[in-house]
Amino acid sequence: MLPLPTVGSRLVALALLLLAAPAIAQDSRETSFDLVRLAASPRAAALSSATAALPGEDPSALYSNPALLSAETERQLAVSYLNHLAGLNAGFATYARDVAGVGRLAVGLRYLSYGEFDRTAEDGTADGTFGANEAAVTLGYAHDLTDRLRLGASAHALFESVDDASGSALVADAGVAYNVPSQLLTLTASVHGVGAVTSSLGADDAWLPVDLRIGVAKKLQYLPLTVSVTGYELQRYDNDEGGSALDEALRHVAIGGELQLGKALALRLGYDPGRAEDLRTGGRLDLAGMNAGFGIQTSRVTVDYARTGWGEFGGLHQFGVRFAL
Repeated sequence: MLPLPTVGSRLVALALLLLAAPAIAQDSRETSFDLVRLAASPRAAALSSATAALPGEDPSALYSNPALLSAETERQLAVSYLNHLAGLNAGFATYARDVAGVGRLAVGLRYLSYGEFDRTAEDGTADGTFGANEAAVTLGYAHDLTDRLRLGASAHALFESVDDASGSALVADAGVAYNVPSQLLTLTASVHGVGAVTSSLGADDAWLPVDLRIGVAKKLQYLPLTVSVTGYELQRYDNDEGGSALDEALRHVAIGGELQLGKALALRLGYDPGRAEDLRTGGRLDLAGMNAGFGIQTSRVTVDYARTGWGEFGGLHQFGVRFAL
């Protein structure tokens, strides 16, 4: 019998090869469904989405890696609201529970509203308003192969509309998580967004943003701090812009830290160098790419908050609650 780490690595390689193969050579086309890029919880947002390997009770971890659906997420309902820039608003709801003889299941709903826009007739006169929005329905599944190794998968039905036009897509994610309890360590790999656009808003070459991720989360032994690192969009790794190898690597890494102060309070900080570079507008130091937040837990409910730094553009505020049903 092969050792568990060997089995896990082969499962990871097989899953990623099978799912990522259809995603090759898509980077030059226009992407659709911005909703899938948003952090689905304040915890993930505060940690700059460095959550691909971060365990916990939040069922929204489903979107970071479906293999993170664990016994801790049993019967947990998480709901959050994101106040984005320029009047954009988004909402998220996720619930998970164990089903005897089946495994661990989760269901999620996501919604993004772009607000109202003025419609203009061909002659330039005002012709009322129209709206634009996106929505997603998700089903997730995870199964413990052993007490250390867990596999997960999820399927998403995506919808978008602008005025009378609409589009849709069907996509899937898959992941694996390997826990090393003696080292307080979790290692993961996952692929996200593999599927097809079933109907588009008009762009014949519209495609979905496939994302290949790896993650590591380490809880320090003598300090109530969990450090997590996520490598994302690894299938797009290149160095065509002439920068150093380190610069390119940092554009695909997010780093987060969660400090647990007793049972009631968690402080979170995250940094995404790639996001910071994209949002930087000048030479001065700003908070682009730097996120922060906290969680307050009582015996019945957990309240979370995150602020995502967008530099001179301001910041995004996300609020959430989580409780057991």
